[in-house]
This record gives sequence, C-alpha cells and structure tokens, in this order.
Amino acid sequence: MDDASLIRKFMEADMQLTSDALDTLRRREDTESVAARVLVNLREMESRPFLVTADLITKILEGESAKTGAVPTVHPPKPSLPEAGEAPGAREITEKLPELTRTKFKPRAGEFEPRVKVLKDVTGRSYTEGELKDFVNVFKDRYERLSSILRKRVDFHDAIPISNLRRFDDRALVKVIGMVSDKRETSGGHVVLEIEDLNGRASAWVFKGRRELMRKAAEVVVDEVVGIVGDVRSGDRAPRLFVRDIVWPDLPTTHEFSRAEDPVCAALISDLHVGSEMFLEDAFMRFVNWLRGGVGNAKQRELAGRVKYLVIAGDIVDGVGVYPQQEEELLISDIIKQYDAAAKLLAQVPEHITIIIAPGNHDAVRPTEPQPAIQKDIAGGLYDLNSVMVGNPVWVSLHGVNFLVYHGRSFDDLIATMPGLNRQKSTPPMVKLLQKRHLAPVYGGRTAISPEQQDYLVIEEVPDVFHCGHMHVYGYERYRDVEVVNSGTFQEKTIFMRRLGVNPTPGIVPIIDLQTRQARVIHFA
Repeated sequence: MDDASLIRKFMEADMQLTSDALDTLRRREDTESVAARVLVNLREMESRPFLVTADLITKILEGESAKTGAVPTVHPPKPSLPEAGEAPGAREITEKLPELTRTKFKPRAGEFEPRVKVLKDVTGRSYTEGELKDFVNVFKDRYERLSSILRKRVDFHDAIPISNLRRFDDRALVKVIGMVSDKRETSGGHVVLEIEDLNGRASAWVFKGRRELMRKAAEVVVDEVVGIVGDVRSGDRAPRLFVRDIVWPDLPTTHEFSRAEDPVCAALISDLHVGSEMFLEDAFMRFVNWLRGGVGNAKQRELAGRVKYLVIAGDIVDGVGVYPQQEEELLISDIIKQYDAAAKLLAQVPEHITIIIAPGNHDAVRPTEPQPAIQKDIAGGLYDLNSVMVGNPVWVSLHGVNFLVYHGRSFDDLIATMPGLNRQKSTPPMVKLLQKRHLAPVYGGRTAISPEQQDYLVIEEVPDVFHCGHMHVYGYERYRDVEVVNSGTFQEKTIFMRRLGVNPTPGIVPIIDLQTRQARVIHFA
C-alpha cells in the first residue's frame, strides 16, 4: 500500500496521519492490515482524534498485543534533550515528561473563573491612512513618550532641548535627549550619532579611544531615543557634542510586580507552524495530553491542573509564500485549511483553560506592525474555542499579572544591527528591547511599521512577563523583576532555518506560576 493510499484511508475517516505515524505504519510488513486494525480501534474511541500520531498507533498495537498474549515490542528510550537556554536557576526548573498515567485527574484551575483583561491592542483601533503626516506623527509620539521616560530618571531631570545648545559656552557639560536619525563611522574610526528632538539637531561624537563608550555606541540603532551626556563644542555651524555617556530609557532597577491571588499558571508557547511537514504533531499532542492530565508524574500532573491560561505568541500556522521554497515543506497548502487543522488541535485543550492567541509574521494578517488579531473569516475555528483573539503586540492581564506578548519579528533587524546578538540565544535581544523601551526600534528593515495614531510598540509600562517567539529557540531569564521568556517552537528545522544557521529547540514549554512567579519547563519532544 503506497503512502497516498494510506493517507487517503485515514482522511476518509476524518482523521489525518502525522509524518511520524506514517513512518510507523510503513515499517510494518503488514501495513494494510495494521492500518485497518488501527482505524477500527480509533472509530471505537469516545473522543475520536483528528490527528493520528505515532504514539497513538503504538499504544493501540501494544494494547492489542496485551489482549492476545503476544509479547509487545520494546522501544529504546528517547535520549534526553540537552538543556535549552541558560542553566536552570532558583526560579526555573526544567524536567522531562514520564510515561502515560491512568489515575483520576481533577484540575484545580477549573475551580477559578478566568480573569482576562486586554489592556492595549491595535485590533479594532487601526485608523491610519499611511500618509506622510501619519509617519511624522507616530515618530513624534515615539519621541515624546520615550523622552518622558528618560526625563523621569534622576540623572536626566535637567536635560535641555537640543536647540538650546548654542547658548552654552565651549566645553560646558550638558544632557540632551534625542532620536538617532543617522549613525556613521569616520575615516579615523570615531562614531558620529546624528540626533534630533522636536526643535533641533546636533552631532554627537564618540571617540575611538573611549572603549566603554565605543561599546555603547555600537549598540545604538537608528530611530531609537537615547540620552546623551557630553561637552558642547562651540564655534561650529551646527551644534556638536563630545560624548561622555549614552543612556537608554531602560526599566527601573526594581519595581513592584503583580502576583495572582489564586494558585493558577500560564503555559507559554509559540511558532506551532501547523500545515508544515516539520510541525511536530506528536510533541504537541503530548503537550495537550499533559494539559488533560494524561501524562506526567504526580507533581507534573498537579502543575498541569493549575494551568488556567495558554498564551500563543504567534505563527499558529506556517502560512503560504512566506519564505523561499516553503511550498516544498507544506503538508497543507491552503491557508484556510491550515487554520482549520490548528483549530481542531487546539479544540482538545481542556475547556477550563483560556487560550490567548496572537498572530506572527507567518499568520494571515497584515505584515506591518502592530498587527490586528487574525480575522474570523480566515480562522473561524479559532473563534469557536475558549479563546481571546488579540493583536501583536498585546498587553494583557491574566489573573492580575501583566503580560507583554510580542511575536518578535524585529529580532531579525536587531541581530543584524547589534554586535553580540545571535539566533541561538533568544533572550538577549528581548532584554535589549526592554532597555530601549521599544519593540521595533529600527525603522526600514525587515519589520514594517504601520503609522498609527500612537506608537503601539513603545514599552511605556513595565510588564511582569515579557513573552516572545519567532527565534524557535527556548530561552528564559529574569531582568529587573521581569520574566523574560522565549517559548521556542513546535517545528523542526526547515530549509530556511538551515540557511540562517538556526538550531531549533522544539517541544519545550515554560509554565509560569502566576502566584509565585516561578518558571517550570517541561520537555515534550
């Protein structure tokens, strides 16, 4: 029996074989009769699965062996994944998932009502016409809000307008706040930053002999807002500053963070890429089964029972025409059908869990950020779930804990621009965005910006949890009392990832305890 016939046989029964399941059937000498027996067992199930995984087929066949007295096949254990991201600290615990359990499951999270409040989202509020004045207004809004954050710093209360520089004597020490309009290196190896505020422009010179300053200058990107401490150089036609320090808006060193009153948790995932041949259905279904209490030791099942929220930070589906040669790796080439498949998968998440769904750059939304929620006419099945459909980025309160959820497209521009960043460490770019207090500081790169009435990408408040994806590499760290989490992926390495040198860490799910703020990490792949 060929592959097409096998796949068709299951599709006729309203079920879909995963690639691993197909391999499992192929390895059997009596493929056709085994497939028939599996289908009989599946049809007898009370809750018939949409996706048929290799694990499910193995359990069915082993169950048959036990009934007939035959000796079941013993499969060698899978090797443990290497630990992803930074080494686990006091607030992060990583663990593997043990085998199937049969004990009764009573999720504690089901005792509590969901408390979801969308705090800031462009969905339903996008009024831009894309004209020049709209771009001017959004950059003006960016400058005003970020300069206001800088002025709240004790050391920048006395910052002056750039237009006042001419009033100062030569070598007077001043502080200014400006948006970087250009950055260049001179033939002598010095760095010149062209900065401007609402009323003036100046050149800020960083000399190559100042090592720490040169390191800071290397991290400055065009279109961000920074504070400059420097000496005035008088006598020039245009004001110049000899820089002594560069300051970013950054987060306060400490702040009062929120905790949930109830013992509930949030599971954070992203980059499912349903529709791709590389989508790891088995690992994802193992995760869903864990949420249902079907696998795990006593402590892990207790944790699963406290999961009240599932937050998805974009790329629910693989999309169509997103990267070169993508069509070679698509299992489902119709975007609507990709969302239908995703909805059927997510429909198996327990009903007491509220799913927060934000889009990413592979989803069927406009490419410019901020992105509104995925529309109902494209992904109607997602709206039928116990879900809250939101845009990218979104600020959302879950049980009183404030989340900033952003897919992370701007990481591409940041990594290409700033030294020291790479695609295998996913949290350092996130920390840089927190320091710059903006989710996409570089304009004109791969991250297209929509000129809304306000800049939705400014990080004006301090989040409790900053959750991103896009990198396909799991990472976790704590920066100034903010949980910084990149939730990795459920997709294996694609052709495009190979070109970029990305080694994904799939099937790793961080769980944030909203009451204790501790992170636990479980490996499902």
